[in-house]
Amino acid sequence: MTAAAPTPALPDAPAASGLRTLLFPLAIALAVGLDYFDNSAFSFFISDIAGGIGAPPDELIWSSSAYAVAGVLGILQHQWWVERLGHRHYIGACLLLFAAAGVLAALSQSSAELAVARALQGYLMGPMMGATRILIQQSFAPRERGRATRLFLCSILLCSALAPLAGGYLVADFGWRAVFVCTIPVALITGGLVMLAVPATGRLPPEQRGEPHLWPYVIAALALGALQIVAQQLRTSPFSESPGLEGLTLAGVLLLGAFLWHQWHHPRPLLHLHGLKEATFRTGLMLYALYYFISNAFSYLVSRFLQAGLGYPVENAGHLVGVTSLVALAGALLYFRFAGRLTRKKGLITTGFVLAALIGTWLAHLPPDVSQSWLLLPLTLRGLLLLFIALPVANLAFQPFALELYPHSYRVKNIVKQMAYSFSTATIIVLEQHRLALHQTQLAANASLSNPVFASALEQLTQRFAQAGAALAAAHGLALAEIQRVITQQANFMSVLDGFVFLGGVSAVAAGYALWPVSYTHLRAHET
Repeated sequence: MTAAAPTPALPDAPAASGLRTLLFPLAIALAVGLDYFDNSAFSFFISDIAGGIGAPPDELIWSSSAYAVAGVLGILQHQWWVERLGHRHYIGACLLLFAAAGVLAALSQSSAELAVARALQGYLMGPMMGATRILIQQSFAPRERGRATRLFLCSILLCSALAPLAGGYLVADFGWRAVFVCTIPVALITGGLVMLAVPATGRLPPEQRGEPHLWPYVIAALALGALQIVAQQLRTSPFSESPGLEGLTLAGVLLLGAFLWHQWHHPRPLLHLHGLKEATFRTGLMLYALYYFISNAFSYLVSRFLQAGLGYPVENAGHLVGVTSLVALAGALLYFRFAGRLTRKKGLITTGFVLAALIGTWLAHLPPDVSQSWLLLPLTLRGLLLLFIALPVANLAFQPFALELYPHSYRVKNIVKQMAYSFSTATIIVLEQHRLALHQTQLAANASLSNPVFASALEQLTQRFAQAGAALAAAHGLALAEIQRVITQQANFMSVLDGFVFLGGVSAVAAGYALWPVSYTHLRAHET
């Protein structure tokens, strides 16, 4: 494979002993775990956050998009910062500044203020998964790398489960701001631990450092910003109604193309793209994008299903999702033990997407009075999707790369993750809001005195409130309010079911892609 000149490899990590040796993998595991906790909590409690700042959920798409765009910009500069600060100071500084940005997020009074705070958090934490995973790959000997990687992945699973579990009780007791406040002390402690335990590697002398790429970086920022604005506006205004969007789209595409062309031909770019020459890697990126889209969408929809659809209190919803997600941790331990014996990992990937399609279909057909026992199986299976999809894809996608090319390819993969999360959140929220408005209109059309069923229900409710001591006029108003509440809950329930139907369809398409023989022709040589 022909590739651009790689960034000089990191020097071997200095030998360490005792407590520092033990704390090093723990520190970077906590760093990436905090990243996943933050993203999982924001996705799960996005409706609570929107309600807290008095904004409709679709306004928080700006916060999600700002996080993703800033995260991509942070990933592009990740290596530039490491070459000047080293891994210890870069990761430690990101964590400490993330805590400061968490304060801004917790103090936000509007969706615009929250979007700015989330953009800062995205720039700091967006590169974290890549930074820590690359550090594991380059700092540990092959015989020690497996243990560090297992701790890394277990931290992801544990923190993803703790986000709804602990977050539910915090939001119930202290409000939506607790979603951000709870990450502040963890970030401070983890940052201190990183400064103590992570070796001082990665910093290069001035003559070996890469170029700042100021103008290419500005072009990338303008391109991503333009395309995100277009994506946001298209949810309410099609191209035909907003001619300016066409020009903005063209500008964004041209600027992005110019950035990619520059990076492809530059000997030491911000982002090495030559890994895309590998068909295995291209297929892996597509599978990753589908997985991250589905996983993030499930997190949002399950939260809405339990709270808005079934009327679960936030702490009960968080407890149910968190406990069932912990099963994935036990599954991960089994996977690590037997992964070497699984010779056809592509079968696991296909099975995972089929499982996601079945989960979406299962949840889409549940009645509004479903018992909790009927929710346990699909929610538990949802927690296992990472084991069936993400881990086997990682094994296949990165096998063609030597150690010195692994960091560049992993940064590309991390950009795909950020954009898939953002696109998933925007798509699902827009879909749900559209279907919610449709169902509310349809249900309200039946709420007419000419409808004998409605008239009878209104009369019964009015009498019930009157018997409870309310005056006749007040009883009538209370009855109407109760009917409106039921209509809203039913509309929420039906819109979320539509979301599960859509997600089941996306998962089925993903399973078809994973099963398609052409997708794996080039992978057979890499399966072990």
